[in-house]
Amino acid sequence: MKRILFLSLLVFVAYESCFGQISPPGLGEINSSEWFAIGAKQRLNQDKSWMSMTYLGVGRTSTPDDFNPLKRSGIYVINEEVTHHFKKHWKYALALSYRWQDMYQSTEPFEPNEPRARQEIRSYGRLSYLTTIRKMVFELTYRPEMRLFYNPDFSRYDKKAQFRSRFRSKISIPIDANHTQKLSLSTEVLFSTTKQEDWDNFRYKESRFCIFYSVTVPGKKITFDIGYMNNLLGKPIYKDSHYLAFDVVFNDPFGKK
Repeated sequence: MKRILFLSLLVFVAYESCFGQISPPGLGEINSSEWFAIGAKQRLNQDKSWMSMTYLGVGRTSTPDDFNPLKRSGIYVINEEVTHHFKKHWKYALALSYRWQDMYQSTEPFEPNEPRARQEIRSYGRLSYLTTIRKMVFELTYRPEMRLFYNPDFSRYDKKAQFRSRFRSKISIPIDANHTQKLSLSTEVLFSTTKQEDWDNFRYKESRFCIFYSVTVPGKKITFDIGYMNNLLGKPIYKDSHYLAFDVVFNDPFGKK
């Protein structure tokens, strides 16, 4: 827990994250993972107060006894989010996401589980406060989300549903005069309650820390992001997982509205 508090403080006073980057999803008790996503960020009106972000993502993971992030298939994601920047310092978002996650046995030879996969339909909101200090963008966000789980045939999964609350602080710093390159960090803590037969207690589950470097190609409507996420599970910490992430985002692919 001391490590979580220290990293949270470090991130908050240093510089922060995921400024448009597509952060990797947490994949549970793994050693390492690789995440790739391709997205489209589209302004929906002239002043950019309404924005749409759509992405497709795929992740692979290691087995429990190695650190090869490409060893086996992990997750496939389709996500759509609409954001409204309604005040100078405030914005909110509504989103819907579909996810297919491959499931494996926890003991050797780590064969696919039965059922082999879990489907998830996720809806979430996001409320953020933003401010700028000396070109640094600070953002504090609360994100409630409801997760519904299904077997591959859409019958109910053993873990039927989960409600999560996510609290994240972000800072983004431009590292060139044209603001085409940014260095960013983020820290996030997650609390949840899960339903099998009944809802269990609402409690702390995990923390995530990420650092990203992003570059927007001059004169092009495309941004490349490369980053790393550290996922700490439990209190006390019982799993420390490592994620490598790369994404490509097309900006206003359908023209300015």
